[in-house]
This record gives sequence, structure tokens and C-alpha cells, in this order.
Amino acid sequence: MATKKFDLFGQTIETDEHGFFDAPNGERVKWFKPRNLVNGRRVDFGKLLEIVRDYFQDGLTGAQIAKNLSKDTDTIGRYKKIIVAFNALDENAIKNRQVNTEFRNEATTQMLARFESVNQWHDRLIRGGKSRKGTRIFASSLNRVCKILKISPESLCQTGYEGTGKQLDAIDDLMYEVSQTVTSESSFYAIRMAVRSWLDFNKINIPHGNLCPKNLSGKIVSTHGQAAHVRASLDEIALANKYLENAKLCVLPYPKRQKDTEVYFKFGVETASRELAMLTAEMHKWNSTAKQFKTFERKLQHVGKHRMTKRIFCPELIRLLNERQAAGKKCLVGENDEYVNLSEIGNETSDDIHQNAAQKKALKEINENLRAIYEKVGGNMADPYFTKKPSHSLRHVAAQYWLLKSSFDYGFVAELGGWGTIDELKKSYGEMPPEVYEAKYAKYIKSDGSDIFVTPDGTEYIEA
Repeated sequence: MATKKFDLFGQTIETDEHGFFDAPNGERVKWFKPRNLVNGRRVDFGKLLEIVRDYFQDGLTGAQIAKNLSKDTDTIGRYKKIIVAFNALDENAIKNRQVNTEFRNEATTQMLARFESVNQWHDRLIRGGKSRKGTRIFASSLNRVCKILKISPESLCQTGYEGTGKQLDAIDDLMYEVSQTVTSESSFYAIRMAVRSWLDFNKINIPHGNLCPKNLSGKIVSTHGQAAHVRASLDEIALANKYLENAKLCVLPYPKRQKDTEVYFKFGVETASRELAMLTAEMHKWNSTAKQFKTFERKLQHVGKHRMTKRIFCPELIRLLNERQAAGKKCLVGENDEYVNLSEIGNETSDDIHQNAAQKKALKEINENLRAIYEKVGGNMADPYFTKKPSHSLRHVAAQYWLLKSSFDYGFVAELGGWGTIDELKKSYGEMPPEVYEAKYAKYIKSDGSDIFVTPDGTEYIEA
């Protein structure tokens, strides 16, 4: 890739051959080419960021800007980080945003103090096992709904209507009004779940399936599974490993994190572990004889299911793990407290794992290295979905790796990667390709209808 020059916030910027440049605060930033028109005209990288900056200066939220520019809120969040890295966002705008956040928290506290029933709901959630952070989000979401509708939490229940159906229809109409203000799909989903919980506390039954009003539905956000078509081939995964193993083949934006990135990628692909499970994996839980590694998957809620034993068979990964263990390293990735606090590493809930600014920056640099590898490999791995969220993409790569190796044995792969259901694995990470189905079908059923049986050693025979 050739170097590029462009203007950004009054400065002339030049990228290196990989498309990276340094922001004034020291952050490493990747140049990108805007993929669509902005307000009806084509703009370059610098102009796009200036437009987003101006929107923030005018007091718009990330969700509002995303709607104006036809982008998702995660993308706007990334743009904002670059803007802040260049000190291009007025301090007063940042301060006003913080004041608004504090005001929302204060307003939620006032709601809990004012309405005893809401406070009881709040306490019931905590006693029921919901984290304090999650409970706070629920309470804040309920408060947001009431502010939009200008009604009390009790009034939201619409108790004046006779009959469950009429009551739910009235509530659904109110939630439709909320959806016209809260345009972010993920934000409205969070609000919907908070309202459902509040209604359930007030003994208002919400039916399942088609009888449930649309704006009260508990279905997952519709974007779930939207990247099931993005597939990494075994050849692409092998090439990514080759680039990570030989620094000369692919110069990473953060060369000092090459070894951490290699361990992170190999372990992620082989075990389908989530980001937090890898960052908190402790080296003393590596059994080099049995070639097994014990991890915590904090997203899995069933008793004991979050404690997982991962098997390692890749010789190169085994070598790296043995080296780290022999060197007395405490963590799977990095040094003590480099990515997470060593004192919190054994905590079994994600709410108890905290990262400071330096740790978040270190993880971001691993992600930038992964993104560079994906783009270098090209093909399916260079898909924007993979490069947008490099760490989460490892779950997709791992799922496809094991589905391909196991000829799409969904039950086995779901167990290996800790997916709750086979359906979740299938919808989110890919249906069985027609050619795989046909091959499986041909293996068991002969064209004339005769049953083909397979002995344990793989010999096929037809029963007379």
C-alpha cells in the first residue's frame, strides 16, 4: 500500500505504507476510505471526521449522528476516538456531555427515591442475582422511557384499561412513541427489556410468540447473525498463522505486541474463547502433559458451564505456552497487569473485571495487529465485518475452523466453543453449505435408496 497525504484538523498527515499514522496524543490511527456519500456528496477521510466533530460540537448524540450519516453507532464511536486523539473536540462540549451523563444518573436516583415501587423492583432485581451495573441500566432505561413519555412508572402500566389485551395494546402504543425517539436498535432493545421486567414485577403478563406486541418483544436484536455469511477458509487461517509466525512477512503496526498477538490469535482459533477469557487465562492452569488449559467464560450463566477445559493440539501453540510457563509468566497474554489486573483475574463475573486506560490501549494495539493480519491475508478475512471487530471476529474464525474440520458437526463445535444452542451457532456463524450436505447425504444414502453403513474403521458396506 502506498503512503497517503491528507489534511486533518488543520494538519497535513502522511500515513506509512500500512496506512497508519500517529495522533498528537500518541495513539496509532488507521486511515480509511469513506465507503458512501455524506449528505449527498463524496468526502475524504479528513472531511468526514470534521463533519462528525461539528455534529458533536452542536450537541448531537452518537445515535443521532449515526442516523444523519447512515452509519452505525459503533462506527461513530470510533470516529469520536480519533477526533479526541487530535484534541479536536472542544472541552466545553465534552464537559457538557459528562454533565448530561451525571444528570441522567442523578435523575435515576431521584426516581428510585420518589417511587417506592420502583425501588422495590430495583432491589428485587439485585436479590435475584442481576448485577448492580445491569440493574442500574434497567432503572436508567425505565427512567428514560418515562421522561420521553412524560408519565410516571406506574402510569406506564396503563392499569386503567380493562382486559390484558387492551392493556398491552396501550403499552405497546406508548413504546412505539419511544421507538420514534430512540432510533438506535440496540438502545431500544435495552429499553424494551427493562420495561418488560418492570411490567412483570407489576404482574402484567407478557405473552410469548406472535401474541406478544411488537414493541414489547423480547426477541434478540435483529442484527444478530447478520455476518453468518462471512467465512474464513482453512487456507486463509493457515496464512494468517504464517504471517504471525514470521514478522518479516507482515510488518505489524505494533511490532512489540507481535508475540502477544500470535498467542491471542492461535489460542482464540483453537479454543473459540472469548476476549475476556483469554485476557484472564492464568498460566498455572496450563497442563502441558494433558495439553489442556482451564479458562473462565463469564458470559455462560449455567452453573459450572463458565469453567471450561480447552484442549490444545497445535504444536506451535503448545511450544509458546510451554515457553511462557517455563519463564514464570502469570498470564496467557502479556505481563502482569498489562491487559487486566492480576488481582481480579480469578473473579468469575465480568462486572468484577476492570481495565484502566493503559490496559485498554494495550488491547487496542493487539486488535490493530489482528486487523493488519486480516487485511494482509485478504479474501474473506478482509471483509469489513472481520476488520471492524478483530477480537470478536476470532469467534467467527474459530467457529468456521472447527465446522470445516468436523464436516459441520454442530453439536461438537457448540460444546467446544461454549455456544448455548446449536441453533445459535448455526444462525450466527453459518449454515451448512449445500456441497457439504450433499457429501454427507451421499456418504449414508446410496442413489438407489439402499442404506450405507460405516464400520468404526471407516469401511462402508451395504446391508443385504
